[in-house]
Amino acid sequence: MTRRRRQILIGGLVTALAAAGGAVAVSASGTTPPAAASGGELPPLVSQRLQALPDRGGLEGPASAAVQEFLARAYPNNAISVGQMDTARAAFTTTNRRPFPPGKGKKGSWVPVGPSEALYPATELRNSFLYVPNDYVAGGRTTSLAIADKCVPGNCRLYITPAGGGVWRTKDALARTPRWEYLSHSFGTNAVGAVTIDRNDRSGRTIWVGTGEANTCGSGCAAGVGLYKSTDGGDTWHGPIGKAVFAGQGIGEIVVKPGDPKTIYVGSTTALTGMSAVCCTGVTRPTPGAAKWGLYKSTDGGKTWHFIHNGSANAADCTGSQAEFDNTEVCSPRGVRNVELDPSNPNIVYAGSYARGIWRSPDGGATWTQIKPSLNPAIIQTRPAFDVVKLPNGKTRMYVHEGNTGTPISQLFRSDDVATGTPVFTNLTSSNVADPGFAWANLCATQCWYDLFVHSPDGHPDIVYAGGSYSYGQVIANKRAVVLSTDAGVTGTDMTFDGTDFLHPNGLHPDQHDIVVNPNNPFQFFEANDGGVMRSNGRFVDRSAFCDEPSRGLTNANQLARCRQMLSRVPERLDSINKGLSTLQFMHLSVSPHNSNVLQGGTQDNGTWETGGNPVKWENTMIGDGGWSGFDVADPNFRFHTFTATDIDVNFNKGAIADWIYVGGGQMGADPGTNFYAPVISDPKVSGTMFAGSGVTVYRTKTFGLGSRTIEEANEVCNEWTGTGPASACGDFVRLGPTPLTDAAWGDRAGPAVAAIERTTADRSTAWAATSTGRVFITRNVDAEPASAVTWTRLDDDATTPNRFVSSIYVDPKDGNHAWISYSGYNSNTPSTPGHVFEVRFNPATGTSTWRDLSYDLGDLPITDLVRDDVTGDLYAGTDFGPIRLAAGTRTWTRAAPGMPNVQITGLTILPKERILYAATHGLSAWRLNLK
Repeated sequence: MTRRRRQILIGGLVTALAAAGGAVAVSASGTTPPAAASGGELPPLVSQRLQALPDRGGLEGPASAAVQEFLARAYPNNAISVGQMDTARAAFTTTNRRPFPPGKGKKGSWVPVGPSEALYPATELRNSFLYVPNDYVAGGRTTSLAIADKCVPGNCRLYITPAGGGVWRTKDALARTPRWEYLSHSFGTNAVGAVTIDRNDRSGRTIWVGTGEANTCGSGCAAGVGLYKSTDGGDTWHGPIGKAVFAGQGIGEIVVKPGDPKTIYVGSTTALTGMSAVCCTGVTRPTPGAAKWGLYKSTDGGKTWHFIHNGSANAADCTGSQAEFDNTEVCSPRGVRNVELDPSNPNIVYAGSYARGIWRSPDGGATWTQIKPSLNPAIIQTRPAFDVVKLPNGKTRMYVHEGNTGTPISQLFRSDDVATGTPVFTNLTSSNVADPGFAWANLCATQCWYDLFVHSPDGHPDIVYAGGSYSYGQVIANKRAVVLSTDAGVTGTDMTFDGTDFLHPNGLHPDQHDIVVNPNNPFQFFEANDGGVMRSNGRFVDRSAFCDEPSRGLTNANQLARCRQMLSRVPERLDSINKGLSTLQFMHLSVSPHNSNVLQGGTQDNGTWETGGNPVKWENTMIGDGGWSGFDVADPNFRFHTFTATDIDVNFNKGAIADWIYVGGGQMGADPGTNFYAPVISDPKVSGTMFAGSGVTVYRTKTFGLGSRTIEEANEVCNEWTGTGPASACGDFVRLGPTPLTDAAWGDRAGPAVAAIERTTADRSTAWAATSTGRVFITRNVDAEPASAVTWTRLDDDATTPNRFVSSIYVDPKDGNHAWISYSGYNSNTPSTPGHVFEVRFNPATGTSTWRDLSYDLGDLPITDLVRDDVTGDLYAGTDFGPIRLAAGTRTWTRAAPGMPNVQITGLTILPKERILYAATHGLSAWRLNLK
């Protein structure tokens, strides 16, 4: 179909989507600040529901998934110490090194099953008015980039750090399809925040990497273990370096002093840890045992480190205390995110810290003066990204792109003399669409702690790039995810989409994190975002005529003029260079009961994916966030997926993107406190029956969530793309039992949310459930009518069991009264109730259960998921570092199999009859182990 034909077909849909996207009105004079649609990445129907509900977020920002995961590990405490992290890592290392017990070894090895080609296929439903408008090969969220000084065809090294996916390198970033190599096999964690090339090494082979993500985000910004250094371009590594000061933190910037490779500055921040397929609700705390967050300096190549700054004139004021974390002290509550050295005098150091603005030291960090106050010091997420560049007159120019959660809107500033004296900063931003400064207004909307950068290429002081999130719902320009100026920030043009088409151009994925340029061409950029890495071809075209398209609906003269100006120079072409990267952050994997090669999986920030057995290429079936997914026992065409919480879609056409029907409305959708990624399953025995866990209790549908509607009727009202809504009327999930499972009526361990639901194939009526506070339940009549007649029996109070987060339940397929249960968290937090893996048997005659601790020599290692090989009796467990195994009849935990790097396991899916075990990883996509 030609592009012109596509435009004709969906002209009406475009208008509808633009209206549904929640565009913020801008008056004729443009006096209303522009803002992103609150629905974010989700389609209009789900956006409508979320706008009507309270924010589920935590302190670090909206919808704090990683905050919740952190609490899953910490519960019943609210913090995880460095010592606990080290103990868990040591326990895994010990387990991983143990030989298999005699006669219990495995011949298989873990192999990746992709995707290394994660394709957003072209669709009429995804266009320039909504989201990634053309076909696009994605990678996982990528935090930082470093490009070599020499960049010519055939020789252009580019290093990238996908969040949770370690470090990757291509030796030719200019190739049509760059070849990527995974480098961080030896790292103690694959959570990486920064990569830097030491420019003192003319070969370009000295690389520094900082582990731990420094964005104060709630989307997997996990803590690190320190620095790693390579002197051979990443082939081998030394580290962790500086563990004593950097363990338990995130690293946002590494700067090596020109002319002195032994002098290194590192900016560190608070960070989180832990990731599994279901998570609890809570807030973060500073990591006990971790050093103070802030700016550190080494003068001996990393052997020793000295704390020199954290957003105050006197470093001694900074203690890393709870009060400092709570923003009631003089120092930064989250640490130093950006560091730069003056381009003319490397003894002048600039540092930007959360909620404390930008500071300057003239003497290598000995003394400090604030040169730009924080945009809002009362909001801890206020982040000042900045860059410095030398002017022809020898002075130093600084660009600052600063924002927080939207109070005030994010803005771009410039000063042309920051090296000495008291710099004067000019605000280049305007919320008036009639002003050219509109280009910079509110680029990162409400999540500047996560989506924010500014960059001015060396030698080109009038060129500046600023990156933010995605201006959903706006029709002025092209979403303004990345804006470029060539006149020192006076005006800007939109780099988000290229000029190949009006409706279906190539475009940047939402949520921008870093940018570098070809040292030979400041207009050819490489840009990192939540969808991996994009490359421009370094040339521009004028697409101001796109502003005159009737579907854009611009009639106001000022708006039309600004649109034409911002589209007068857009990239000629943008290309994904993610093919070959296997870096998606999977939360959960499901396997079709009709074909063991058909997999679905939800991913953080990149929606839901499916493969029919291809270990390389998977296709995206739904955008947004991706949580749980599944199939139906009888209908091979049925699929379900979740965005977050209990936002559930069902599909009767093999996951075709146009046919998703929302069924997460009603009382279930309104329940407070639901986990960010909540458990949702299809019944393994009864077609059409599904279960979901909210912040209150377990829900059930027996009609795929459609209720009395036919598929056709449900599509008319609840289709994600075309449904008339309202979303609250979509879905017929009902509560099971008279008393919610989180209710105080059950006694201790009340609240906060359902963490696990599982059924057995042994019958049609037995189910198990658990909460994030450690309650465990069984019901023998889960199929009862009415739903209120379902009766639950609490089991965890039958024995001394951990009052910690229940991370999984595996029910015996032949005996519904028999299950295996895993716990997250640390024994050191519940010393009187230790244990991570238990076997549980329920006696229906007495209504009581017996528990057997199978942790044995596991050590204090939190478990993220647990499954059983019903053929051999072996147990497989997921951890923050990889999968492990307890062979049947033994008391020794060992590695599950060789072949997989050190990576967080969010979920395990086993097919005992087919002899297959799948693992979902948080940063290195999906893996398979053949059990034969």
